[in-house]
Amino acid sequence: MKPETALLAYADRQSARPTEAINFKVSAEGIKTYEAQVVRLLSPEVGPGPHTPEFKEVEIDSPISGEHPAQWQPIYPGSYVRILPNREITTPDGFTLLLSVFPTLLASGRQGLISSYAEEAKSGIGLFLEPDGRLGLLAGNGTKSDLVFSEIALEENRWTSIAVALRSSGEVRFQIIPLQSHRLEARGWRSEECRVSVETKFGSSPILLGALGTVDNRVSFHFNGRIERPRVVGRFLEETEIAELAMRGPTGKVEGTVADWDFSIGIDGEEVVDVSGNELNGRVEQMPTRAVGGSNWSGETVDWRARPEEYGAIHFHEDDLLDAGWDTSITLTVPEDWPSGCYATRFRANESEFYVPFVVRPPTGPSTAKVLFILPTATYCAYANLRLRVTGDWNELIHGRLTVLDETDLLMLRFPELGLCTYDSHSDGSTVVHSSMHRPVTNFRPKGRIYKFCQDLLIVAWLEELGVSFDVISDEDLHHDGIEILEPYPVVITSSHHEYVSTEILDALESFARGGGRLMNLGGNVFWHRIAYHPSLGGVTEVRRPDLPRLWRADASQGHHSFTGEPAGTWVGLGRAPHLLAGHGFITQGFDTCSYYRRTTASFDPRADFIFEGVGDEIIGDFGLLQGGAAGYEIDRADTALGTPNHAMVVASSENHSNLYGLMVTALADMLPVVEQDVADRIRADMVFFETEGGGAVFSVGSIAWSGSLSYSEYENNVARITENVLSRFMEPEPFEMPICE
Repeated sequence: MKPETALLAYADRQSARPTEAINFKVSAEGIKTYEAQVVRLLSPEVGPGPHTPEFKEVEIDSPISGEHPAQWQPIYPGSYVRILPNREITTPDGFTLLLSVFPTLLASGRQGLISSYAEEAKSGIGLFLEPDGRLGLLAGNGTKSDLVFSEIALEENRWTSIAVALRSSGEVRFQIIPLQSHRLEARGWRSEECRVSVETKFGSSPILLGALGTVDNRVSFHFNGRIERPRVVGRFLEETEIAELAMRGPTGKVEGTVADWDFSIGIDGEEVVDVSGNELNGRVEQMPTRAVGGSNWSGETVDWRARPEEYGAIHFHEDDLLDAGWDTSITLTVPEDWPSGCYATRFRANESEFYVPFVVRPPTGPSTAKVLFILPTATYCAYANLRLRVTGDWNELIHGRLTVLDETDLLMLRFPELGLCTYDSHSDGSTVVHSSMHRPVTNFRPKGRIYKFCQDLLIVAWLEELGVSFDVISDEDLHHDGIEILEPYPVVITSSHHEYVSTEILDALESFARGGGRLMNLGGNVFWHRIAYHPSLGGVTEVRRPDLPRLWRADASQGHHSFTGEPAGTWVGLGRAPHLLAGHGFITQGFDTCSYYRRTTASFDPRADFIFEGVGDEIIGDFGLLQGGAAGYEIDRADTALGTPNHAMVVASSENHSNLYGLMVTALADMLPVVEQDVADRIRADMVFFETEGGGAVFSVGSIAWSGSLSYSEYENNVARITENVLSRFMEPEPFEMPICE
C-alpha cells in the first residue's frame, strides 16, 4: 500500500441468508475509484512454501462487481451522552450544576463534563476540566461568550463532588467536595467565586455529557473517567446546602431539579433517563462502559442488578468506538443460488486492497450437507484490530524473538481511530470491555498471518480437499437460533480458536453433543470466556475478565456484564469448564515454537481404532505451518477434576514444549492442575475422544496449531489422516456406545 493512499471497508453484518442484504461501507484516501468483487474463499494465502495450500478465491458474478466512486469517510471515536431537549431549560434566577466525577487521564487535555454550549450560536454553558485538574466554565449569551477558570483542582482517580452555581447576572461559584470512600465522608470542601461577563442561561441546544461541544461537526473534548448523577438545579444553591447534598450521595433527592440524569437506570441499554419529570432523556454514543461502581459502591456485591443504586456511573473514554458511522457505499442482496460458505467482498484500487469477509448461511429448511462449520465471529470480534502485538511491553518476551511488523500492524498504527479490542487498554489504562465489527477490522481477512480467520480457512481448504459437502454459519447465528440450527447436521466442527462463547452458544453445543450429535473441536483454547452479545446491535460483544490474575482484569466492581447482567469471566471460573463439553481446557500458550503429539496407551484401545486407522506413527504432527508443529500456540489438557468425563480417552499428548510455555503457565498458575498422577509433562496438549449419551461423540485436538498441519505434504500426513478418519466415522449413522464403567 502506498503511504499516500488508503482503502478501508466494513459491513453491517458478518452473516446472511440468501435474499438478505449486506451493506458495505467503504472509505478511500488518495483514490478516486475502486473495484469491488465478491469472491468465495476456499483457501487462505499463507505465503510460499512446499507444504502450504494454494490461495483460492473464486470470483462470483454479482450486481456490485465493478468500479465505484470513492469517498473519504472519517472516524470519530470518543463516547459521550447526547440529549436533544424538547424544551428550553429556563432558569431566570440562576441554576446549579451538580455531578460527581472520577477523572482518569487529566493529561489528555481539556475535557468536557456537561455542556449545552453551541459554538455557532454562542449560547449555553459548558463545564470542563483542564489538564491540571482545574475547572473551567464557558458561557454565551447568544452574542458573545466568556471563559473563566477556577484555581481549585480535582485529583486524578479520586471521586469528587462538583457544584457550579451560576446567577443570570454572571456570578459563578465553583465548589468541590472530595469523597473519601463509599461512606461519602467529606474531606472538606473548597469553593471559589468569580464572574463571567455575559448573562448565563442553560439554553435549548443539545446537551452533551462527557464532552464539551462540536468542532467542524465533530463532538470534541471527550472526558476520560466516570461521571455520576449529573443534574441541573433551577436555583442558585448555597455552599452548605451543596455539602449536605454531597453527603447524601448520588441517590439523594434534590428539590428544584430541571434535569436529573440517573445513570443507574437502564444500565443494560443505551438510553439515559432524566428523572426530573422534564423528559430530557438521552442516549449514550460510541458505547462507554456501564455497570461500573460509582462513588457509593460498597464492595458488598459485584452484581449491578442487586444494587443498581451503587452503579450509577458511566465510564467515558476518548477512544471508545462502537460504530464508524460511515454511509453505505454498496448493498449486496445475496442471491438464492449461492451455496453456503465463506465469502468476501474484495476492494481494490491501484496497489491498495481490503477484504470484508462474510458468511452465506444455508437457506431455511433441510440441508443436504452432513457437516456444519462454525466460524468463531465472537472471537474475531474480541481480537478485532489487536494492537497488543505491537504495543505490549512483553510481546517479544512471549514470542522469543523480535516483532516483525506486517501490513495489518501498519494500518492500525497509521489509523489509530480504527479502535481497540478487548486485549488492549484505553488511553487512561482502563480495560476495554466492548468490541464491535462496525468498523474496518484489519485482522479479519484471508491473507497475512496464519491466525484467526486466515487459519480457519485452512479447515475450509481441508474440507474442500476432501470433497465433503459442508455448510457454514457464524457464532452469532448460533447464538440467536440455538440448537435448531445444529439439528440437521450429524457433524459440527468448531474452529482453530473458539475461545469466546455466549451462554446460548454453549447451551446449544452441549445440547447437540448430549443429544447424539458428533462434535469435532479442531483447535485450542476452546469455550474459555463468556461473552455477551448486545441485545439489539449485531456484531457488538462485551467481555469482562474479573477472575484473571493480572492482565486485562476488570476492576473489582465489574463482575457482571452490562448487556445481560450475567456473571462475567472464564467458563471454568463460572462452573462450566470447557472440559465438560470438549474433554479438556486451556492450560498455557507459547508463540515461539510448536511441538508434536505422542500416542498414548489408550490410543490402542479398540474404541479408538477408527481414529488411527492407517496411522502407524507414534509421533503425530511433528510438522506444520505454525512454528513447525501441530501442538502449540495455545493448548488444552484434560483434567477430570474440572469435568473431563471419566470415560474420556486421552489418545495422544504433546511434549517437549519450550520454556516460554512454562512462563505463561506461571502467569496463569491457578489454571494449572495441581495433582500429577503420571510422569508426563504437565504442560501438554491432550487429544481427547469420548462418547456421549444418545449415540453421539466428541473429538478434541487441544491445540490452535492443529489446522496448520493439515496441508503438509499435500494433505498426505498423519494429522490430516486422523482428522479425516474421525470425520468419516462421525458422518456414519451408526451410534456410538457409551462404555460400561466397572
